[in-house]
Amino acid sequence: MSGKPDKPHRIRVKTLDGKPRDQSALNKLKSNQLGMPHLEIVETAVATEFIICASKDTHIEQARTKLHAAGLEEIAGGDTTIAAPIAPPPAPRHAQHGGRQQERGGPQRAAGSYRQSGRQPRAANNARPLPGKPYAFVALPDDLTTASPVWHDGTRSENRLSGEVRFELETLTPLLVGWERGEVGGNESDWPVPANLAGTQLPGKKSVLCPLRAPWGKRPVIIPGDSLKGLLRHELGALLGAPMERVAERSYSYRPNAMYPIKPENRFLVPRLARVLENYVETKPIDGDYQVRVPTRLELLPASLEYNKKANKFDYRFDQQGGSPYRGGQGAGQKLNSRPKVHTSLTVLKTAKTETVDVPQSARDGYLATIRHLVDSDYGHFSERHPDVPKVVKGEDARRRILAAATNEVFQPGDLIWVEWDTEKKCIVSLGWHYYYRWAYTDSVRKRGGKLERHGLFPLDKERKTDDDGAPMELSAVRRLFGYAFDKENPGVAGVGEEKTDHSQLMGRVFVNAGLEVVGANDSDDDRFLKPTFLKELGIPRPSAVEQYLKQPYHPHARPSDNATLVTYGDAAGYDEPGELAGRKFYLDRKDAYTGRPWEDNSDVNKQNERSTLALEASKAGRRFRFTVRFRDLDATELAAILVALCPDQFKRVLGGTHNDGYCSKLGYARPLGWGSVRIEAKQLLLLDETGEVPALEPEADLMAWVTRNHQKTPTQDEWLAVHRRNHPNAADYPRKDGQIYTFHTALRAEHSRNRRYNQGHAQ
Repeated sequence: MSGKPDKPHRIRVKTLDGKPRDQSALNKLKSNQLGMPHLEIVETAVATEFIICASKDTHIEQARTKLHAAGLEEIAGGDTTIAAPIAPPPAPRHAQHGGRQQERGGPQRAAGSYRQSGRQPRAANNARPLPGKPYAFVALPDDLTTASPVWHDGTRSENRLSGEVRFELETLTPLLVGWERGEVGGNESDWPVPANLAGTQLPGKKSVLCPLRAPWGKRPVIIPGDSLKGLLRHELGALLGAPMERVAERSYSYRPNAMYPIKPENRFLVPRLARVLENYVETKPIDGDYQVRVPTRLELLPASLEYNKKANKFDYRFDQQGGSPYRGGQGAGQKLNSRPKVHTSLTVLKTAKTETVDVPQSARDGYLATIRHLVDSDYGHFSERHPDVPKVVKGEDARRRILAAATNEVFQPGDLIWVEWDTEKKCIVSLGWHYYYRWAYTDSVRKRGGKLERHGLFPLDKERKTDDDGAPMELSAVRRLFGYAFDKENPGVAGVGEEKTDHSQLMGRVFVNAGLEVVGANDSDDDRFLKPTFLKELGIPRPSAVEQYLKQPYHPHARPSDNATLVTYGDAAGYDEPGELAGRKFYLDRKDAYTGRPWEDNSDVNKQNERSTLALEASKAGRRFRFTVRFRDLDATELAAILVALCPDQFKRVLGGTHNDGYCSKLGYARPLGWGSVRIEAKQLLLLDETGEVPALEPEADLMAWVTRNHQKTPTQDEWLAVHRRNHPNAADYPRKDGQIYTFHTALRAEHSRNRRYNQGHAQ
């Protein structure tokens, strides 16, 4: 606003998430979310509060009904006096690295609301570029497009194409598209595996994988049509820029004290002991039926207290008689999956001057979010993905114990707890009942700030709008080609079509047949298949690996907020800007797969490892398969997209590809180990001609010319093509530390937890 508004009817509101909004977000708020562009929204001296102004009282009443959906609530009796306009804070460097447009479900995060160091990015101490890995990502475009559905009633068949494309697939590295997974000694399998193979006694639960084979002749290998369709759908999703449908929700947390910030110079976040005060604990609802204890004011002990085993200097000790109550471990004094001993008391040995401070609302909200994360057995810390669940602790047992502690036991008057203290702002950032407490990231995989729908993981607005018959008004590119089925349990498709109507599902217009191996008369099994192969144990990449699953615009340089180099899901509200998902994952073609056998591990340890796989009848490099893709009522551009998506090497000139080794795709099992590199070629395009007396399939004479005429470049095309490079320069095995994948990732995040405590560019 250029001046003071003259609209007399006003209310004061605040944001539900406690986060500020910049002017751009306010403009979108009134136009897009409130749907009332005639309103004026004025910033106040409080960054999270605003004044809504209208020329008519009825407009204010209309706005009141929409506040909650827009992430706002009215402040009853709030001051609506408007002073001179306040200029919005400058956008940080974060926004220059792919800042996202409006997220659905609430206003955009204010770009200037995160801590800035005021320094130019510089190399962090000892930070090295992240090592190579077996996969890369294709980012989602900012704009995800939609178009009207094509129904199967023939009303939109005019000027559209129907027919089929005949493809041939060649294996560049071994290929195994698993059809059946069994165990050694299993009697129910059609292909029982001897317990003793090549002189090795195998464990009874050793996993074994084999392909599907036809029952005739030399039993050619069959690549299931669903696998080929999945490949095509994944390629088109990235190439055309469509939402990702099957990204599972996950929430994650970190340990602020995973590595102690040793050197005091330029350290602005420090761990401190604090004592819970009587009458300064409130209860807050969580999970419907539970009231969680939350401290509102604490007595801080000095940050100078030491516990140094190397120097044999102890200003406090654990488990001495007469100590203050202390609830060690995740189980608050009871063992869950933690180390054998948990501390139950703490004695301060040094006379200490204390100070009393409030626990800010942001820290209280963060603590509640952490409890929700810890007790969420579906998507949280103790979900089935936790390595200790269920062998060490059952998820439901962990949930019950943490809820019992959080509601009845922790934060009793006199308890000693730990907080993270900001020495510059003089405030508490995070807190927990034991030193290695966990703190939930502000974002999860699917949600921003716990509420906003993350870009590209949900159906688009126009897909959720329906006509009077319940049909979606428009569909995104992949759903328009492959159809949809109503599924309220999957948030990636929920809301597309209406349940129990004629439009609860839509059949696709693309149909992929199975691929059949081409077997020559003289081809023997030795020519076709590898010998039984003991594969290395596959890594399990998880979205918790922020260094790989989130865009990293700064590493190895320090990020603007502190000396850490990694962008995470948001360490603490107001301190660092949470990251954006890297996009769709694609496995890369590895150079060493052509010169060695990086997939194999014949050690006795691996042969006895029940988590690694024994592969039978994997197709050798150089084997050929044929399959057909049939289509109905496609636009020419849609058909061209299918052709280039499956055949990037064949149409590399159309795509602008200049990589000397050409391009390939990845299919099947053990792709990160080097298997599954394939090159697909379109052999013939046949288009349905219905102008004659009898409909006929007519071959396209010059396929290359046809694709050149009809292909339309997409915003993600160059990035998509780059991940398909054969002999990809960035492809490598999973990074390891001390021989372990897990150790590499945990070491990175532990170092991050320490670096984030220092101002940019300073040593630890």
